[in-house]
Amino acid sequence: MGRRPRRRREQKKPTRPSRRLRYLGILTGMAAAAVVAAILIVVSLAPWESDGEATPSEFIVPTPRPADIPRQGTALGSPDAPLTIVEYSDFLCPYCTSAALQTVPQIEEEYVAAGRVKLVWKQFPLPGLHGESCIVAAVASECAAEQNAFWEYHDMLFLNNKNVTFNIENLKLFAQDLGLDTEKFNACLDEGKYMDKVAADYDEAERRGATGTPTFFVGQTMVVGAKPYEDFKNAIEDELAKLGETSEAD
Repeated sequence: MGRRPRRRREQKKPTRPSRRLRYLGILTGMAAAAVVAAILIVVSLAPWESDGEATPSEFIVPTPRPADIPRQGTALGSPDAPLTIVEYSDFLCPYCTSAALQTVPQIEEEYVAAGRVKLVWKQFPLPGLHGESCIVAAVASECAAEQNAFWEYHDMLFLNNKNVTFNIENLKLFAQDLGLDTEKFNACLDEGKYMDKVAADYDEAERRGATGTPTFFVGQTMVVGAKPYEDFKNAIEDELAKLGETSEAD
């Protein structure tokens, strides 16, 4: 992973928050059950504005992912894989970060690359715990998915979430550093194009019984939290066995 040089920017005068950002701020104090309704209200509001606040001294840019692993939107792996793992997650959740940077790559290496498992990411932002920026980051990742770059953007968010403010300016710079079509990405983010999808994912997570992040569904087996890789491996092998898929070691 490379590191980017220090970014110098001129001081900006504070801008008045848009109605969209004011509604996002309200989400922070809401009960989880009310978040989806609030998100849907936000969809129709004016575009977000950059708050012009703190930015990092440097960004960590992820290494490119293998080009031979199929992907579509927020799905990674062969569409014919016998087992699907669905992850409901939040880009500002520390446990999600641990899973994304430590456990999920092992699943990708052993099972996704072999065509046995498909990973599907679903948005489950929890602004009451992680602030409204997690919603904006979720929408930004969907804008990256529009350019078939969700997983690179996913990695960028998790690699930088401890030291970088997820404001509009930085989310756009992430896309620029990843070589995306910034005009298309910026327009997508400014209009909040995928707020309805974020809301739908959140609602789906609640319907399936998810109450925290990350929550994984390994086939029909729920795995909650940043569990050790062996826990996931056991769940994967059990689910594959149910499908009549034998271990490659057999």
